[in-house]
Amino acid sequence: MILPKFKAQSRLRQGNANTSSRIKMLWFNVVTIYESLRPLYYPLKICGLAPGPFHRTKRRYRWRERLYAAVAASGYSWAFYVNFFMQNFSYLQSSSLIVVICYVFTVFLFLIEIFTVLRSVTVWPKVQRLFRKQHEVDQSLRWLNVPINHAGCHRRLTVTIWAVLILLTAAVLVSYRRAISKSALGFSSTRLLTYLVQSLGYALVVGLPIVVVLLLKCRFRAVNDAFRMYFPTTPTSGGFLTTTAPGHTAETAVCSEKEQLTVLRQIKILHDKLNDVVELVNYCFSVQITFCVGLCFVIGVVCSFGLFRAFIYRNELFYMGVLNFIWYMYYLFFVLFFIAVGSKITREGKRIGVLVHKAINCSTSTAVINELNIFSQQLLHRSPVITCGLFVYDWTLLYTMIGATATYLIILIQFDVSFPNLVNVNGTATSPGV
Repeated sequence: MILPKFKAQSRLRQGNANTSSRIKMLWFNVVTIYESLRPLYYPLKICGLAPGPFHRTKRRYRWRERLYAAVAASGYSWAFYVNFFMQNFSYLQSSSLIVVICYVFTVFLFLIEIFTVLRSVTVWPKVQRLFRKQHEVDQSLRWLNVPINHAGCHRRLTVTIWAVLILLTAAVLVSYRRAISKSALGFSSTRLLTYLVQSLGYALVVGLPIVVVLLLKCRFRAVNDAFRMYFPTTPTSGGFLTTTAPGHTAETAVCSEKEQLTVLRQIKILHDKLNDVVELVNYCFSVQITFCVGLCFVIGVVCSFGLFRAFIYRNELFYMGVLNFIWYMYYLFFVLFFIAVGSKITREGKRIGVLVHKAINCSTSTAVINELNIFSQQLLHRSPVITCGLFVYDWTLLYTMIGATATYLIILIQFDVSFPNLVNVNGTATSPGV
């Protein structure tokens, strides 16, 4: 049921949204969050990270999920065996330290992927609950005349997944061909495939949490837009002047006290559900993201050291140092993207608190002010924060990583200058990655 004051606006917006959806997505019927995530589900299924569908189903055949996880773990174990035992990193690096770190990196990347595959079997019911709560939020937002653009989400996911797959395949192929042209190793399609499997598996391990957090950010922003629509922050003579979203034109809306109370109760429920989703995200994905952050920190120190050596010594392994640093940026990109989106969710959570206090200052109804004060207390006790328990995923974490990387890099450079005899200068080849 739509509020009487906004029936005409609701019909116009829904009509425009339906027309835009039909024009943009001619071959797909994308009206729910499950359909918008369809492009992501199939790569996750192939890589062993989706033991079941996103929507809720009865778990009758759990042995199928366990068999599915065992097959996926076997595939990653095969890729690890090829990259660890059949690859000779001593031919490919100019520093003994970098050689050791290459083997350590291969082990930790394998452990992260195996851990994610096995954990996905146990936490998948919570992942389904996570998407079900967001689906309920979408239905309530449609009632508040702030619908989510599922067709746009479907389109962006499709383009992003295909772009990552094509660019990753091209990068692995070019890097590996360059490596074998500089070394005594023979070209092997098996090694090329294992590099692609591990790199794509890492992208999906971090990619699913990134997509979930992005969906959360969109819904927090939609809740803020709904609050702006019904609770103006600037009083005028004929009503209240509100701004529905940044960059949009202002609208004048007059709401009765009863309508504002009804909408406010709905917004409080929506905000509470979204905070429940944030807690589920922290439970389901925080551990694997923490491992990825630690992995990126270690290889960041070593690759920065390798890049320093490449520019200082300028030997035949200069290309190796630059290439390793480029691959490090690939692994770091996903972690940085997750940190950026987590920071935006925290910012949206603080923004609605500012809007609530502005609405309190502009409201003239005692009942509305009392409900807004209660909502302010709710925001104080339940604010959205993406965390693993040890630290919060925001820009402060990135600054800490940069400072620690610089500290350890200085230590490695000092050891390298003090003990030049530890350097292995007999290497004649390059590597497709760290």
